[in-house]
Amino acid sequence: MTTRHIRPPRALTALTATLALLLGGAAAATAARADATNLVTDPGFESGLTGWSCDAGTGSTVTSPVLSGSSALKGAATGSDDAQCTQTVAVQPNSSYTLSAYVQGAYVYLGATGLGNPAWTPSATGWQQLSTSFSTGANTTSVTLYLHGWYGQGSYYADDVVLSGPGGGGGGATGPAVPTALAATATTGSSISLGWTEPATGTAATSYKVYEGSTAVATSTTTAATVGGLAAGSTHSYAVSALDAAGHESAKSAPVSATTATGGGGGSSAWHPNYLAIGSVYTPGSTVDSFFSTLKTHGRLPDYGYEYLIGGDFPNWASTTTTFVQHSAQFGMTPVLVEYGMNGNVDGSSVDYTNMQNASWVSSYFQALKNAASAANAAAPGKPVGWVIEPDMLGYLQQNYGAQYGNDATRFPAATSSAYSAGVLSSGTDPAFANSLKGLVEAISYTVKKYDPSAFLGWQVNTWGVRDALKDTDTQGWTAGRQSVVNTGNQVAAFLKTADLGYRADFLAFDQWGQDFGILRDPNPAGDIRYLNAAHWSNYLLYVQTVRQALGLPAVLWQIPVGHLNATRTPSPTYWNASGTFPDLDDVTTEQDEDSASTFFYGDSFTSSGNSLAFYGSNPGADPKVSVSGSPQTESGGGSTVTWGSHLPEAAAAGVVAILFGAGTGTATYGVPEMVGTNQSGPGDFGYWVTRTQSYLAAPTPLP
Repeated sequence: MTTRHIRPPRALTALTATLALLLGGAAAATAARADATNLVTDPGFESGLTGWSCDAGTGSTVTSPVLSGSSALKGAATGSDDAQCTQTVAVQPNSSYTLSAYVQGAYVYLGATGLGNPAWTPSATGWQQLSTSFSTGANTTSVTLYLHGWYGQGSYYADDVVLSGPGGGGGGATGPAVPTALAATATTGSSISLGWTEPATGTAATSYKVYEGSTAVATSTTTAATVGGLAAGSTHSYAVSALDAAGHESAKSAPVSATTATGGGGGSSAWHPNYLAIGSVYTPGSTVDSFFSTLKTHGRLPDYGYEYLIGGDFPNWASTTTTFVQHSAQFGMTPVLVEYGMNGNVDGSSVDYTNMQNASWVSSYFQALKNAASAANAAAPGKPVGWVIEPDMLGYLQQNYGAQYGNDATRFPAATSSAYSAGVLSSGTDPAFANSLKGLVEAISYTVKKYDPSAFLGWQVNTWGVRDALKDTDTQGWTAGRQSVVNTGNQVAAFLKTADLGYRADFLAFDQWGQDFGILRDPNPAGDIRYLNAAHWSNYLLYVQTVRQALGLPAVLWQIPVGHLNATRTPSPTYWNASGTFPDLDDVTTEQDEDSASTFFYGDSFTSSGNSLAFYGSNPGADPKVSVSGSPQTESGGGSTVTWGSHLPEAAAAGVVAILFGAGTGTATYGVPEMVGTNQSGPGDFGYWVTRTQSYLAAPTPLP
């Protein structure tokens, strides 16, 4: 679905309707019939959409209403899909064409991708003819015709589509015929293999394109192809076209649908195990690698390691990737690259918006992205390398510019075409992605998997893209507050859908800022948005579940703070602390700040008093895993014991398949050493996080 159009403003709608009447729109009731010069296959939809390809689940033929013959097209537009149907037709270069069709419905569009202006109608209660003209370029040998409705406007109908002009091929050449017998031949948890029969008529086919909707997702020189990088348990509809040596492309075959394997045994896939996996920030280097080597002698290492690719370092993306992927493999950790390039590593609310419209920046970005993906593929051919794409970008764009563009990513401008001028993508070979935020999202995801076919990726989602609702249960009560969390998640998900965030994606990544900002010394934690108790973390999981279910993808929690709450009752291995106890984090020293994330997910008991006890002991949702015992008079140290059970099972139930922990800011707590900052040889938290991680990995939580 690479061609979409902005719904016109009311004034333009009224003007268009008036002009239609003045120019004889009433004549639309006279039906034009397809004649011998019509280049469209099945123009009246009499053969079950032969030659046409519609967005999955949206296109069908009906017997009423019908303009002529016995059938017409019905496109069932929804709030998340405009029901586009397309057909690729062979044409002649440097030639003029007229395209027309009869339609019914609200906001129905007719056009040819990338050529001329589309014809559209704001409202056709009876059959109305749409017509547009265009001219082909010097190298154009095929065009893709499209019909579509508009989001949330209901079904539209079309009949008698006519494309008039010289047929493609010239000199009697008709181009290849449509491939037949398309079928799914095999599936895995992340791929679908297809096979088809070479057309027996027309010019000889030399290659083929596999389409999902209107987007080409694979090419092949044989009668077989495999589409990879798919989510487990996801359903896809494909069609295939044939191309001859001159570049003439046939119409698309009848579509076939197939579903990837669920993985079985608890939800495993090609890129994550069948249990809730754990990851850590990992920056390769002598002291860090020495620490991980020692850590391995104490138990299992994290399943994933992640490292940043930052926008101020484009020239080094390839070498950083190579080193990181190779070193991760030495420790048996699946590497995950956090691609933070569009914002130039400047955490500003407008930087992404400015850079994504800057052709020079976007060109450099795509070149670096290609180099990094190619390096990942070379360092680990055929093995999964993960990508968390553009943290904060979509959150800032929705938060600061969503209202300006109607919360519609197809309306945000972006210099996507720079990916083609940079030579990273090729016009005519790769899909044509629009100069919009939606097109940019699609182009980025496509580029990663073009140059690293075994990659798995997900875009990062914030909790604050609309507003941060995690503490609404404090002010609205438990039931109303939880509903507010769901409502906010649905608003965010609706925007993400317009950006086609699920395109070639395997997961959604969710971060959560931490109180590890060096401010936990606040005497009233309830008054600061960064402080989260168990109820707030439960709301966080509800938000994650809401958004990820709306987009049909599993969730990965990323950059979850590693600090823990002080006065922990968890004993320390003596190889970390000879006393057998974990020292408190003083909330002053760099990279030694408290946070509640590890305490919530792994579970812990800790002593608390005063405002902190009231806050962390709070349990408005009657969570059976939260309890308070004792009193300042009966407990040593003058406090009560708060117990939070492990909430990793709740995370798994919410659709989370992995949690990647790591420092959230430059001064945040280090759970493992990093080759930057103060703690380059050991962790800043005295070994608490690695102790809890290795204990968990000895008996991890199965995925549902």
